[in-house]
Amino acid sequence: MAASSVPARCSDSRVVGRISCGPDAFLLDIEVDYDLPELAPGVFAMLSPADGTGPELGRPFSLYDQRGRVLRFLIQVMGVGTQALARVEVGALITLTFPLGNGFAVESPERPVVMVAGGVGSAPFLLYAQHRMQLGADANTWVLFGARTADRLYDAEGLAAEGAPMLYATDDGSRGFHGNVVQLLDQELATGRLPRDARFCACGPEGLLHGFAAYARENELDAQLSLETYMGCGFGVCNACPVETQPDGTFGDWPWARTCEVGPVFALSDIKF
Repeated sequence: MAASSVPARCSDSRVVGRISCGPDAFLLDIEVDYDLPELAPGVFAMLSPADGTGPELGRPFSLYDQRGRVLRFLIQVMGVGTQALARVEVGALITLTFPLGNGFAVESPERPVVMVAGGVGSAPFLLYAQHRMQLGADANTWVLFGARTADRLYDAEGLAAEGAPMLYATDDGSRGFHGNVVQLLDQELATGRLPRDARFCACGPEGLLHGFAAYARENELDAQLSLETYMGCGFGVCNACPVETQPDGTFGDWPWARTCEVGPVFALSDIKF
């Protein structure tokens, strides 16, 4: 896991762009007024409309892309928090607390990496793919991207443009493998098209993560998860996002770990999930 060396700060920052992305999602570009280094894939922000039209508590979103001071987030419209963000127009202000959490440590180019994403769980992997391509690791980096239907493979072309080999899975067979992304992973491992000694990184809805975790344990894969956990504050005060730890793992001296503070990225061997 890679911790951000940049202290988190809360600011009202301006929306400078938004792009529709599938039937129920969009890309939101926010420009901050301070400089940032390159950040680890998987760090996140708490976002809410600055005019108070949303819920009192912000909502967590993984950083999707970073271009200097412009931060991009991939947002699926689901509940009152994301509905409020969907109403924010270009030029308006967003209250943003950022950067938060611990992301993925980018593996050396010699180590194979397989990213397993479901829906908006692709959010940490655009940056990860960018970093891997910069390292010249295109020959041993793969992205497996699954969704219910082809139109919910959010920004698939943008992700593919980073250069990592892409494999798709849809529940209805409308693009790529007919089935879920864990079944696709199983097929690719069984045929030898993916190496079993890779680092496997997963992010997506809870059902996908539980399915992936069970599969990774059964097959003794070296796996990491970026958890999609409900949060209140995002920085370790409210204790609303605990995950149970493994007694013999990194956090085993305490039975629960705060997802926002020591995650959201965890080695599967460190948590009971």
